[in-house]
Amino acid sequence: MAANLKGRDFVSLAAYSKEDLETILNLALDLKRKQLIGERHRLLEGKELGMLFFHPSTRTRISFETAMSQLGGHAQFYGPEHLHVFLRESLADTGNVMSRFLDGIMVRIYHAPGQEPKYGSARSILNEIAANASIPVINALDDQEHPCQVMGDILTMIEKFGPDYKRKKVAVVWCASPTVISPGVSHSLALAGGKLGMNLIYAYPEGFDLDAQYIREGSRLVSQSGGKLVITHSINEAVENADVIYAKGWGLMNKTESEYLEVRKSLVDWRIMKEHFDIANPGAIFMHPMPIAREIDATNEVADGPMSVIYDQAENRLHAEKAILSLIM
Repeated sequence: MAANLKGRDFVSLAAYSKEDLETILNLALDLKRKQLIGERHRLLEGKELGMLFFHPSTRTRISFETAMSQLGGHAQFYGPEHLHVFLRESLADTGNVMSRFLDGIMVRIYHAPGQEPKYGSARSILNEIAANASIPVINALDDQEHPCQVMGDILTMIEKFGPDYKRKKVAVVWCASPTVISPGVSHSLALAGGKLGMNLIYAYPEGFDLDAQYIREGSRLVSQSGGKLVITHSINEAVENADVIYAKGWGLMNKTESEYLEVRKSLVDWRIMKEHFDIANPGAIFMHPMPIAREIDATNEVADGPMSVIYDQAENRLHAEKAILSLIM
């Protein structure tokens, strides 16, 4: 039975059941089919989405604006410099006032502008806006989760493997990205994969542990759903017989950017290369949420090779977001 998600925030996948996630994914597939055959699906006619970007993104801005246009609605873009938030107005007032003009709010934030990143601070900001908004709030990446990206990722796996995607081995491999990146994708994938019964293995250097609450919850969920969630500190162990190799970096939990960059110097071999696909399963695919640091996150031979689905993956952000917007707004 399809879930009724109208009016709900889309901040954390912890708040969404297996049935909720499957409703989103099924609608995303249907909306993508409608778009391909030119069938109108203006499900949000006259609706307004406010998009508050504290940090830029190519895929997030373009996909959300395009999503609202294709659904018959309209998206408004603002950076923090366009509003009084953090300058003369509280987050509570911002959420309340935006609710009087809009039908939904999308927020993308790593940390408060002008402040040193501190794990959990972005989620606190997002939660305060959501607590004071009377309309749905969508998390387009904070310092804990990236739920929209993960829904597009799983949509891509469904397209490539069909209903059998749940039994495919998905290796999420840390890569030595040149900047500090949120662990949001890895956390959201643990939650979604756990609820859907996916087979996940995370590989990262010692000391780069993910937030224990997400790993504990993911482990609890897979024990109920029949999936797997495994941790290793070996790239080869993770990618052996894998069907998906997903490169995704993240910073040191509760460490500064300069501390991360110092540790990173000895870890530049943590990247995906063609040799990793030699021990993966035949037909294994390469995924990355982009932007990709070429020859650092993965070699060009991989990123541009026949195993790469990174552009399909990027496009599917659009279709997943259209489903999310249609269901909650």
